[in-house]
Amino acid sequence: MSKEHTPHKKLELATLVFFAGWYGTMLYTCLGSWQERLGYLLLSHVMAGITLHVQITISHFAEEVYHGQAYNDDSDEWFRMQCKTTLNVKCPTYMDWFHGGLHMQIEHHLYPRLPRHNLRECQKLVRAHCKKHKVPYNELGFIACNLRVWSKMKEVAFKARKYTKGNAGFYHSALYDGLNAIG
Repeated sequence: MSKEHTPHKKLELATLVFFAGWYGTMLYTCLGSWQERLGYLLLSHVMAGITLHVQITISHFAEEVYHGQAYNDDSDEWFRMQCKTTLNVKCPTYMDWFHGGLHMQIEHHLYPRLPRHNLRECQKLVRAHCKKHKVPYNELGFIACNLRVWSKMKEVAFKARKYTKGNAGFYHSALYDGLNAIG
């Protein structure tokens, strides 16, 4: 297995070290006690974690999933599946920074290493390509995305109510066996 070439590895490492130093200095000089520092650190990371969780949830949970084997024919080839299984969150340009580019989930899945400052331009190209080839392009506002997830979770919950221990599938999975130290 060959390693991928990272052209600016030293620069990236230097900026990470700089950030860690700056962040540590900021915590130490701007906050009085160790309790305040710890509280700030935990709160800022919890908020970032919740925000990331919400972003990933609304971009994936209500969309199609693979059933069986993926990529059987042209209807589920790679590009189409990226568009079917993800949802973009429509928002104004000034909100791009807050979302970190993850609100353009379709483009993120198609081009995961594309810098986020290029995502809006890429989005125009992907939309045009989808329109030309009649590929669905899913994009909703933030509230509509959350309502879609809520609706999908409700639908799945009602389906799950009908299952019993013998027919749910989960009780015959490697995950269940591992959690219960079976096998």
